Amino acid sequence: MKIIFFLIMVFSVFPVYAQEPAAIDLIYLTESYPPHNYLENGRLTGVSIEILQLMWKKLGLSNTAADVKMLPWARGMARIQKEKNIVLFGMGYSAERSETLNWVGPYYAHSLFLIGKKEGKFSIHNLDDAKAFKVGVVREDVGHQILVKKGFPLSSLDLTNNADSLYRKLKAGRIDMICFMEDSAFKAMPKSGLNPDNYERLFEIFQLKSGFGFSKQVPKSVITDFQGALDAVIQDGSVASILKKYKLK
Repeated sequence: MKIIFFLIMVFSVFPVYAQEPAAIDLIYLTESYPPHNYLENGRLTGVSIEILQLMWKKLGLSNTAADVKMLPWARGMARIQKEKNIVLFGMGYSAERSETLNWVGPYYAHSLFLIGKKEGKFSIHNLDDAKAFKVGVVREDVGHQILVKKGFPLSSLDLTNNADSLYRKLKAGRIDMICFMEDSAFKAMPKSGLNPDNYERLFEIFQLKSGFGFSKQVPKSVITDFQGALDAVIQDGSVASILKKYKLK
């Protein structure tokens, strides 16, 4: 009877520790975003997947790529805002996102561009010039969020659930240009039947650092551990080797 009373007292005094998500409780989500994360022969692979696997190893976790679920970015963003144990990647860092999410990174920096057909003869000197055209974006992607913040009218934006739909619309001429990361866009075009040589960078919006987004409720100790693991695989040259393997700078 005394043992039962003691256990009740322990769990009554320290309830918070049972509620905080630990590293082993995390749920990993990503989108189709080659060459960073994508399916190949039914298996999830890519730059961020390989980096995450090295981080898991450093942390002594037994997770594998099979533990990562692929879904549309907007759904992932909705879940990381509502659930307490979500990891969503690759997550571009922004000041706005840092207010509602934890972030581990960066492992890569790339540029967000407006991209369109060369034959379109677009003259884009600033974002205001682009407001006259139909711009395709992935829903809740950083490109979507930035253009909205910059005052793009909704009538100028065409929202898709994933990058594959974005490329199909560009190929069909349903949109004039896309707002997307240049490296991913030009590498993914051939798989969607587009010739990268027919497209050009119209306007650079800004450079973005990519990493891993964590639910705000994930304890700082877990974030620190994951950041330490990422720093370690950057310092030992592993990340540079992965980027070289996928022909990224």
